Amino acid sequence: MAAQVPVLGEIVGLKRESGSRRLASAAPSDIRLRNRTAIMRALYPKTWLSRAQLAKITGMSKVSTSDVVAELIKDGLLIEGEYKNLPRPGKPALDIGFNQDAGCVVTMDLSDSTHIRALAMNLVGGVLLREELDCPPQAVLDVEAIRELCNKVCQGCRSKVIGIAVATPGTVNDEGLVIEAPNLGWVNMDLPSVLADVADCPVVVANDADAAVFAERYFAGGSPDMILVQIAKGIGAGVLISDGIVRGRGFTAGEIGHVVMSGGTVPCVCGKTGCLETMVSVPVLDERISKDPDGRSGILDEAGQNLGRALAMPVAMTNITQIVLSGPRRLVDETMVEATQRSIDALARSRFMDAVHVQLSNLGEDAAMLGAAAMVLRKELSVL
Repeated sequence: MAAQVPVLGEIVGLKRESGSRRLASAAPSDIRLRNRTAIMRALYPKTWLSRAQLAKITGMSKVSTSDVVAELIKDGLLIEGEYKNLPRPGKPALDIGFNQDAGCVVTMDLSDSTHIRALAMNLVGGVLLREELDCPPQAVLDVEAIRELCNKVCQGCRSKVIGIAVATPGTVNDEGLVIEAPNLGWVNMDLPSVLADVADCPVVVANDADAAVFAERYFAGGSPDMILVQIAKGIGAGVLISDGIVRGRGFTAGEIGHVVMSGGTVPCVCGKTGCLETMVSVPVLDERISKDPDGRSGILDEAGQNLGRALAMPVAMTNITQIVLSGPRRLVDETMVEATQRSIDALARSRFMDAVHVQLSNLGEDAAMLGAAAMVLRKELSVL
């Protein structure tokens, strides 16, 4: 069952009826929130418009528009820009814009096998501060290390932290509980509670691949229908269909890393043998290349072929035509992309199927962090 990206009516709690019936059922607070959201979305992220233009775009009266704009300026979410001359006689119009520095989001990525990464970003995705903490191999990731790094970044922020976002491997439910993350040694880890007192703000926890596909869509102009494969300590896929992240009834959609592949012989942390993760994950590839540096190209080509084998069936089932690979560029490069492309084409393409395009993420290793932060922006400001 897909968890759809909320539309405006769902964000403000309105029923999905149309016309006057929908408006009649809305409380004044719903209408106020709807109007605030409509104006911020018209300006987000970097559009400048006059009050008259905003009224025309949103369908609100000029009086209501001016009132809402004044309220948002008072709250610090909008700012006034420059006057611009109109093509007709009259008073110059004053531009209004979204205030990208009204706050910041602190976001973290737990998917790397050697360190925890964190950054602070402004409200339009600009990176303000970046930190990381070395994390030696361990059976269970220490949550105190996460708290320590999160607190350090929060203390370094010059504007109000409106939310903390964490992208983590594993199965994550709607409340941010990490139900299981084999690579971190976690079962039922309540990260929101762990980080609740670091800053006076909400904490959002999301699966790293789900976060990355969300970022690719909203920050990198990705397709509303795509599969993003996050290659890190483990392997996960974020699936986007009609702009909705597919999470599954048990929040396990996209867990392709623990699918057993034919020919696989290596035991996996999940208890099975021959999982995709034992063939394509970062630690596995780093180790193989360290033992055979001259064989790097062949190792990455083989990894891409195995990944393509795993993706061929979901591609055929969904007819999704955009596949995005995300991970460290020393491994997730054009060699792996080309091999994945060849493998999918050989196994799934036919005259009945559209051509599939495999590409590298436009956001690099920051994709999961930016996506988790974007989920905070959606939750707190409804701009996405």
